[in-house]
Amino acid sequence: MALITLFLVSGCATEQTIESNIRPATVGEYYVTDRDFIGDVEHGKLYGNRRASMTCGYLKFSRPPAYAIGRLQKDDLAGDSLKCFVLRQFKSGMSETELLTELFGTQKPGANKDILLYVHGFNTTFEQAAVTMAQVKSDLNFRGSAIFFSWPSNGKVLGYVVDQNNIDWSSKNLKSFLKELAKNALPKSICILAHSMGNREAVNAFAGLMTDAPELKDRFRLIIMAAPDVDATIFERDLAPVLTRSEAKVTLYVSRNDRAMQLSKDVNGYVRLGGVDRYPLVHPGIDTVDVTNVDNGSLGHDYFATSRQVLSDIYYMINGKLDAKDRFSLSPAQYTTQDGVTHTYWIFEK
Repeated sequence: MALITLFLVSGCATEQTIESNIRPATVGEYYVTDRDFIGDVEHGKLYGNRRASMTCGYLKFSRPPAYAIGRLQKDDLAGDSLKCFVLRQFKSGMSETELLTELFGTQKPGANKDILLYVHGFNTTFEQAAVTMAQVKSDLNFRGSAIFFSWPSNGKVLGYVVDQNNIDWSSKNLKSFLKELAKNALPKSICILAHSMGNREAVNAFAGLMTDAPELKDRFRLIIMAAPDVDATIFERDLAPVLTRSEAKVTLYVSRNDRAMQLSKDVNGYVRLGGVDRYPLVHPGIDTVDVTNVDNGSLGHDYFATSRQVLSDIYYMINGKLDAKDRFSLSPAQYTTQDGVTHTYWIFEK
């Protein structure tokens, strides 16, 4: 493949960067949301933080030149085309039927029919979720269809309790969409990536779907739970058994350095699934991966999108279909409980 040399000027220094043309210059993604519509495209503010009926749409972004993998962008959609993913195409007001028709009705023979569904976490606007989806799709070089589900988060640190209520309200909508998506998808084609509080919605919706329509379990290949802000004890008792009975491979990312999980524990009074209390939670049939050794910023919470090591691990799960024992830089670790049971999990090498 040809290589294009780009020169970027920063202050008084000139920095030479090599840009590969392997990754596309534009990134397209679908969305499903139950937020209220604002529609201020000029200023990049498309949806608000209030509850509304479910609607769908499509976004296309330009990928900035010399973009660095793992550079999480917090700007809105009207950014600098040299530095940010910038919105170039916006289609709103699609029905669920129209979205599914575009996904499954017009695919060419031989096209990649995999689906990556992202569910964002607490304190996230629609625009931040959209850009994160674009970034992750680009970083993973994912060639299938990317969709993000955006529930009505307030996008504010002090909106934690409101976000919890909204995510519980929204879970029924995600479950409904998952059902229709799975009915149309090919076996082993759907990969779910959920972050933080988004795991609360994603896992509950998935568990409800498995109860109502267990015949659809073969449509799901992966469930990736990044820094899940979920009660660890409730998950182990009520949700983990449902997940492991499905045919999806479940991976749980945890960290001892995740300050958001520590704060959530203080607020809720119980250990969060994405945190570590002495040892990480290990459940049969679920791969637990400890990312403590990964440099993931001061808060230590967004590593699924900011760490090249974690992104590479996700890449090998999604694109390489590799189990934890076969993925680069993961090593097994063990601990034994008081009742003599030995548990194995995985850690990133330093």
